[in-house]
Amino acid sequence: MRFRRQCSMIQSGELRERFLKFFEARSHTRVPSDGLIPSGDPTVLFTSAGMNQFKDYFLGRRTDLRRAASCQKCLRTGDLDNVGKTPSHHSFFEMLGNFSFGDYFKREAIQWGWEFLTGTNNFAGSQRSETPALCLPLKAGQLWVSIYEQDQDAATLWQQLGVPAERIVRFGPADNFWPANAPTAGPNGPCGPCSEIYFDPEGQVRGPKSVEIWNLVFTQFDRQSDGSLKPLPKPNIDTGMGLERLTRVMQGVETDYETDLFAPIVSAVKNASGPKAARAGDRAIIAQRAVADCVRALVFLISEGARPSNESRGYVVRMLTRRAYRLARTTLDIPLGGPGSGVGVLFRFVDAVVATMPSLPYGDELKKNRQIVQDVLQREEAQFEQTLQIGTARLEELITTLRRDGQQTIPGEEAFKLYDTYGFPIELTADIAQECQFTVDRDGFDSALAAQQKRSRDASQFTGGVFVTDALDVRAAIPGLPARDQQFVGYEALTTDTVVKGLWDGTRWIDQAAAGQSVGIVLAHSPFYGESGGQIGDTGAIESPSGVAEVSQTVWAHDVLVHQATIRHGLLKAQQPARASIDPRRRLQVARSHTATHLLHWALRTVLGPEAVQAGSAVEPERIRFDFSSLHGLHEEQRYQVEQLVSARVGLVDEVRTHQMPLDQAKQGGALALFGEKYGSIVRVVTIGDYSKELCGGTHVPHTGFVGSFLIVGESSIAAGTRRIEALVGEAAAERQARERRVLHAVAKRLGRQAEDVVAGLEQLLEQLKQAEQGRKLLQQQVARVQAQRLIADAKQINGIRLVSSVIQQADRELLTTLADAIRADLAQDGVVVLAASQGPATVAFVMATTDNLVKRVHAGQVLKAVAPLAKGSGGGRPEFAQAGGKDPAGIPAAMKRAEELIREAIK
Repeated sequence: MRFRRQCSMIQSGELRERFLKFFEARSHTRVPSDGLIPSGDPTVLFTSAGMNQFKDYFLGRRTDLRRAASCQKCLRTGDLDNVGKTPSHHSFFEMLGNFSFGDYFKREAIQWGWEFLTGTNNFAGSQRSETPALCLPLKAGQLWVSIYEQDQDAATLWQQLGVPAERIVRFGPADNFWPANAPTAGPNGPCGPCSEIYFDPEGQVRGPKSVEIWNLVFTQFDRQSDGSLKPLPKPNIDTGMGLERLTRVMQGVETDYETDLFAPIVSAVKNASGPKAARAGDRAIIAQRAVADCVRALVFLISEGARPSNESRGYVVRMLTRRAYRLARTTLDIPLGGPGSGVGVLFRFVDAVVATMPSLPYGDELKKNRQIVQDVLQREEAQFEQTLQIGTARLEELITTLRRDGQQTIPGEEAFKLYDTYGFPIELTADIAQECQFTVDRDGFDSALAAQQKRSRDASQFTGGVFVTDALDVRAAIPGLPARDQQFVGYEALTTDTVVKGLWDGTRWIDQAAAGQSVGIVLAHSPFYGESGGQIGDTGAIESPSGVAEVSQTVWAHDVLVHQATIRHGLLKAQQPARASIDPRRRLQVARSHTATHLLHWALRTVLGPEAVQAGSAVEPERIRFDFSSLHGLHEEQRYQVEQLVSARVGLVDEVRTHQMPLDQAKQGGALALFGEKYGSIVRVVTIGDYSKELCGGTHVPHTGFVGSFLIVGESSIAAGTRRIEALVGEAAAERQARERRVLHAVAKRLGRQAEDVVAGLEQLLEQLKQAEQGRKLLQQQVARVQAQRLIADAKQINGIRLVSSVIQQADRELLTTLADAIRADLAQDGVVVLAASQGPATVAFVMATTDNLVKRVHAGQVLKAVAPLAKGSGGGRPEFAQAGGKDPAGIPAAMKRAEELIREAIK
């Protein structure tokens, strides 16, 4: 308790800042957290560790940093089943880390780790730290460490630091090697042992209350294909310490959920819980923690632009939302809505999450996006509420059936139906199944999902991938290639003299390529823009003394430009000099589109507000597709405003300027960055006038006047909270506008009006059509009443019941319905009507009606459902009225006969 009183005043924000300042004092560069949506790393959906944003440094691709420290936002979903059940499992968490890229190694990492936690700074034993105010007051007797069983260097260093041998525990490669079991199981590549620091409040080693707080990874080997571990010439340091766990230790509480990072959120969830939660005991406590954890993750995800969907990152957002929502509504009995709010539950806890975060490093961003996060959650909750009860009932019915049959596993195909039909994430099905002591066939689910995904694939996928495969390791095959920013010279030149450095035929590197052969060409430097940032790659030609290649696309592979080309004549040889020339007209068209994209982004933010943030784009010759975050579509007036704003800036011929500057300086200057894009320490900023400033590596026109015409041709929703605009630019837009003007004048001429009066003319014409339609229906009803009397006169008497059964010539379903209603009204009681008609050789319609006093004896829907197949159709409906359709008029007589038989049986 004394330790708890001593440390309880250290808040999470102070711990975060102390750590970063401690390592800044040791020549580390403080690097801001990357986004949860990682910058330019397509290999992962989310940032899951502090080292993710430093991959290029660990791989030697970047060398501008030697030491770094960060507090990284992370998301992991592999342990969701444990969230809320254990003291320290989370989906979203913050990872404190210090990193060395070929600089210091094991000795410094161990020394500084111990110094930060305890305040002692060297291997002599008791000397105090030079920065005592930044260190933590943990006692050496409360700490113990683990090492890799074969890492004697680490053991020696810990002992020299003063850690007794009995407090150093050796573990095997499964626990203390990164990646786990790499020495025997791989993968090949950088790897190394690790050492973990544990805290135990009672001073025990491997005690029941021991908490792992810091993992030091010593990346010192390069695993070879034969399993040998080759020492790296420059070993690296990668450490990670969870802020939540450290805060728990320093605040002396039993779980992370009692720290200042979680307590306000858990308290808000608890206060909102209903009477049912009080009876749930431990289940309610677990649910409250799980809901708090999920909402915390969702606030950060949605704030960064992620939106619920059934794919990729959106699936995780949807899964977390629906998982938390079900727990909140069922286990915790939290009612819908709230003071001043609409339908929903989770969105009410957003403020509690925002309140736990200081202004820096995240608080200001969360506050700015607070309303957006709440709106996205509320919409997703409202959507899920509509299906939750139906889906849960279906799952419970399925479990009951399986239990009756002696089964304890939900088939994968059934789990997939719940996912596909009711929007139940597989994790939610697994949660409910677990509560009922059932399991889920995950393999079967995965197979069903894969089959559906395969069916849904279409030709829109990238088809040039033959040139960009796992086997295409350009830099390994062609050493000495310049850095990415030195290869591309297309900002300054459209043509350049260069050298063919490599030819790739789709499977291997070759020395030469002949006419008709398709290859990927690597040049020493190139004016061809490689597809990136949404902009399509350049096309053009590469000419050598012996041949010419036509370039159809240019892409980046391993930070190297690869020109996808076909040899048109002659031979192209590796190491030959060549002249590379892009298609200038196409480049201009693409540049127009890219500048128009920036104008569109600015216009949308002007009309809709700052929450309209770019979520993706496709920049093609005189055509753009622009995705942006917004919960509502553009109204017609807003669409017009956006077009007018863009056109106005085009007419003002605003200058388009580009500058290179440090990333931090660009962001401080207000430049917009696109989530998911990869930015280096030096970035290119594109500024238009004094109103648009974005980080962008694309090609642009020198001023907005070059953009020419701009026309929005489509606006739609592509996911919850994400909209898509499609627009034409330049000559394509002008041609489209000209066609539309010709159509407008043709319509005006047909209406006998001026072009500006076309809308009024159409409204007048539509009103005339409406009146004519009303007159037609009135006449139809009058005719039906007359015809009804004739048909009633021919009715059959069956046990006191009148049956009107007839095939009507030249009638559609609407006329049959009108006629059936008229006959039913005239019969009043004790009557049944069955009518049929055919239109053409393959269309059949049936209508059946019964008077109110017969609905319990003759069910119209069941009768038509039974007879429609005789005409190759189907149908059904209510007891008193039903309809059916078919495709075989020849089956009408048999269907009518069978209908009469069923009616006779029903009224015996």
